[in-house]
Amino acid sequence: MRFTLLFFLIFFAFCDAFASSIFDKIPDEINPNAKYIFYSHGYIVEGENPTPVHPSLGMYDYPAILEKLTDFGAVVISEHRKAKSSPTEHAEKLKNQVSSLLEMGVPQRNITLIGFSRGGYITALASNAIQKTDINYVILAACTTSLSRDEDIVLTGHVLSIHESSDSVGSCHKVVKRNPKAVSSFKEIEISTGLEHGAFYRPIEAWISPIKSWLETHVSSVPYRPQRSSIIELEESATGRIYPIYVQLPRTYSTSPNKKYPVIYTTDAPYSFPTLVGATRNPMYSGVMEEAIIVSVAYSTDSRGVQSRVRDYTPVKADSWKLETGNADIHIEFFNTDIFPFIESKYRTDTNSRIFIGHSLGGLLGAYILFEYPDTFSSYILGSPSVWFNDNYLLQMTPQKTTSVSKVYLSVGSLETPEFGERENMVKGSNMLAEKISTQSDGNVEIKYVVVDGATHATVFPTIAIQGLDWILGKGERQ
Repeated sequence: MRFTLLFFLIFFAFCDAFASSIFDKIPDEINPNAKYIFYSHGYIVEGENPTPVHPSLGMYDYPAILEKLTDFGAVVISEHRKAKSSPTEHAEKLKNQVSSLLEMGVPQRNITLIGFSRGGYITALASNAIQKTDINYVILAACTTSLSRDEDIVLTGHVLSIHESSDSVGSCHKVVKRNPKAVSSFKEIEISTGLEHGAFYRPIEAWISPIKSWLETHVSSVPYRPQRSSIIELEESATGRIYPIYVQLPRTYSTSPNKKYPVIYTTDAPYSFPTLVGATRNPMYSGVMEEAIIVSVAYSTDSRGVQSRVRDYTPVKADSWKLETGNADIHIEFFNTDIFPFIESKYRTDTNSRIFIGHSLGGLLGAYILFEYPDTFSSYILGSPSVWFNDNYLLQMTPQKTTSVSKVYLSVGSLETPEFGERENMVKGSNMLAEKISTQSDGNVEIKYVVVDGATHATVFPTIAIQGLDWILGKGERQ
């Protein structure tokens, strides 16, 4: 089994392991919620010496600048360029590293490129190549050199320009005016230290403080993710497909180190995960519902969502369907071979309390697991299951016997019928499925069947999920 950790716990906004780290390239492990700063030094530092001395401007303290930038609470990435390096080649390196961070889930707003003099020119080249609206760029004393003469360079994203009044290198306004619409925001600051170009040779507050303040206050979008949440990628051993797995830990997880928690497993993570995280918050926080870990399985990365769910949630091949069907057995094997071992080795779980939640085709998958592999989960919440699939194939199955008690919460919206716009009569299918579970399953299956009044197929899932969980994990008497 191979997995790639994409998101560490979001509760820890900036992982301490990265807080004071300096790298010459992006690190092997990426925390998408950390800040990343790429610093490109001036021309004088190219070569072997990180602290060269200019005859009139003094020492360029490259290591001290990098160390100071870590005070921003960021992972600092800076390559000590060789002598006579190509600015274009280095800008391309920056572009590729930024692209890698974005692919691994780092928001644009968490990425900042800072460059001084020749490094500022390189930063501008990278900005022109990256073409992202919410990345931050800081140009230090670079805009009235070759950057001002190269009309092909267009700055993009959020741009901060800082120059020294006693320096011959000045404003970036001319560069920005080439295409002002490409810049999401622009701010320029002139400092007056009397140090000429050497003002940026050392990490003095005159330019360090404005950068820090700008990064903290300038307008950019802020994506929201739930606390204590993470997303990992797991490889399905049987096929090599990669599936993102969303995980939400209970509020007391870190403060109750000896406690083991039930695990709620759901299909269709992009919509089921945020629904469940929000819906369970109050009942779990207030103590009326037992706390649980939520694990939601998304769609394979090599497929569109509809292709993945139709393929993986259907039990048999249906010749009448244009999309691939019938991969449910392999997907169930994925749970047993890859997902359960990973979750149960990484987190403190109650292995006797696995709860399945699926809606529509996900409900079909859950019912199929209940009939064919009933002990996979201890409880099932089946929302509006697609009983109609392949001429009611599900109803032709003979349920296997269970070795322990299973609770099944089956529910459907009262408006899930052709009369109210549904192609299939989901209410009729659910009625027949409830009857089959009640009469053909062994005595170890306890079923509760509920029709949600006034709910359609599109609106019923949140009600089914929270009411089902209340029946299974609720504390006290439940009717």
